[in-house]
Amino acid sequence: MTQNSVSENLLMWDQNYHWESDGDEWQGQARLCGVPYEEWKQSLIDHLIVPYLEPGGTALEIAPGHGRWSEALAARAGRLVLVDLSPSCLAFCQQRFSGLTHLDYRQGDGSSLPADCTGAIDLVWSFDSFVHISPLDIQSYLHHIQRVLKPGGLAVIHHANRRHSTLWLAGIRRFGPRFTYLYRLLSIGNQERIDGWRSAMSQRLFRRMARRAGLVVLDQFQRWGNGRCGVPRHNDRITVLRKPEASER
Repeated sequence: MTQNSVSENLLMWDQNYHWESDGDEWQGQARLCGVPYEEWKQSLIDHLIVPYLEPGGTALEIAPGHGRWSEALAARAGRLVLVDLSPSCLAFCQQRFSGLTHLDYRQGDGSSLPADCTGAIDLVWSFDSFVHISPLDIQSYLHHIQRVLKPGGLAVIHHANRRHSTLWLAGIRRFGPRFTYLYRLLSIGNQERIDGWRSAMSQRLFRRMARRAGLVVLDQFQRWGNGRCGVPRHNDRITVLRKPEASER
């Protein structure tokens, strides 16, 4: 089985993971930043959602899980499409947001986006998902992101960032925990012992894939605002993309 494959992600997030606090249990980024989780979470919304989604705009979230960020997106969007590989996650979101009529729930296949969303989306958003997706599936997603965005539309994606020169070593993880730890040391560093199940992705490779898909890379960063908050755990990155206007092509 390929590391970070669609089948592995489906098994993990649909069946094996317990969703103790519906995604809010993932507080490691805030702890590493040295700020309270609620402050970190609000800062993320203020800096990574609000500036990129106009009130009443159409947003699409890839892999919402139990809706940790969907709540903020739904409060701002005129229409929100939630696409998830996991049927149980979609069912949870449908129950959680049952009082909202502007949400659209779609079963995903782990590498593509709905055909009827072509050219209809102002913002594609994904956080804590692409960090676990294989490079081949990320490349497929980027082509679909380009397709569903309106001209000038934006995407904000949180993804893994291993050292580019070490990506070819990713296969050693199949030999067990010691090799996974060795790969972490070489590709991310000795920040902590766990690997975070990050895929074999780097900032440089993500940028190259996005450009290959016809997207403009506007920015790549780890921290935002005054630098107090960010995604330093596992050396992650945020990439902001834009679909070119017709006049730019």
